[in-house]
Amino acid sequence: MNVNRFDLGLGLAQGSFSVLALFEDREALEKFRGGRWTGGIGAESADGEKMATATAQVDKGLSVLIVPETGTAVLATARLVRLSVNEDLTDTGVSEISIPNTGLKRSDQQGKRAPRKWDHKLPFFAQKIIDKGFDLPLPYGIGLTFARVDQENLIDDLEVGINGRDKEPFQFVSFENVTSESNSLQLKLDTWLFPFMNVFALLGKMEGDAPVDVILDGNDMLDHLEINCSGPLPNPLCTLLQDQTITLPTIPADFSGWTYGVGTVLAGGWNNWFFALPISFTYVDMDTTKSEGIATTITPRIGRIFNIGNWGNLSLYGGGNYLKTELTITGQVSTPGGELVIDYTIQQENTDRWNLVTGANWDINKRWSLMAEYNGFIGSREAVIVSIGTRF
Repeated sequence: MNVNRFDLGLGLAQGSFSVLALFEDREALEKFRGGRWTGGIGAESADGEKMATATAQVDKGLSVLIVPETGTAVLATARLVRLSVNEDLTDTGVSEISIPNTGLKRSDQQGKRAPRKWDHKLPFFAQKIIDKGFDLPLPYGIGLTFARVDQENLIDDLEVGINGRDKEPFQFVSFENVTSESNSLQLKLDTWLFPFMNVFALLGKMEGDAPVDVILDGNDMLDHLEINCSGPLPNPLCTLLQDQTITLPTIPADFSGWTYGVGTVLAGGWNNWFFALPISFTYVDMDTTKSEGIATTITPRIGRIFNIGNWGNLSLYGGGNYLKTELTITGQVSTPGGELVIDYTIQQENTDRWNLVTGANWDINKRWSLMAEYNGFIGSREAVIVSIGTRF
């Protein structure tokens, strides 16, 4: 225990003492875990190894006895004492942090004096790791994650079919201002398979907006259509396209769809420092547009865990985020009068793969946690991510 003691009264003392706390029920023990102040009137006397003290019930269900051990003491005081669990020296059983860690500088001998038992089937080899003094989070988790992502995109491998013709690779059609804004909500199920390895599955719903301007080079299009505009009776398309750059109606901007993903987290810690490497693969299937693709995410993080007493543990971290999205989009646009109908297939990727990450994870207790994270600082992608999770 940590003991902070203040006395006001008469007395003279020199020596050492022990503190004994007696709990009559579990409710009193749980109150004590977060630290508390207790007061009372005390009297002590000690002479060498002879000692005497008074026991007082300082709260419902809790009695505290301060016992002089050696030295000399004669005291009669009004006393204020704060008692709390010493996290540095106490084996508290199941960890209240979400990343495997050696805890708060726990000594190797502590585990031998107070052995713990892991009562779950996962992760594998958990008991061996517990015996070495490590703390492990509860093995199973369910969480909800909300993410908002704004980013620029690149379009490549463009194939175009004009007025019903087969689609072919083209250079005279270009796409500009390719940006996207999306919101997604994901359900995450995970388990610690090994003490250093978590695996998870994702199911989510995505909605967003991705307006795209379509630009045509008229002369190149006339050449492709094999239209000669120098004859006496030029094709009506000559008036529309010759020496013109045409902006077609924006590709439909709104999209929504489902996401399905799997991934893993490699993690470990030492003396409240931790490292985590989440890797995920997510399949995107849109409802409102003919598009689908794969997103790969890798987010190395390093951070530190801070014990905040009765409020749990707060982890602050930083790192990088790698995101690669590859989306195949199929659609159709036309000129306002309908003279040209363009069927297209494009490959879309995000412009910048890397950005920086900073965030915080609050383990309220060993079962509930909250997380908030910002991705950005460099490149053209920005993201805000928040999540809530429970473990059992």
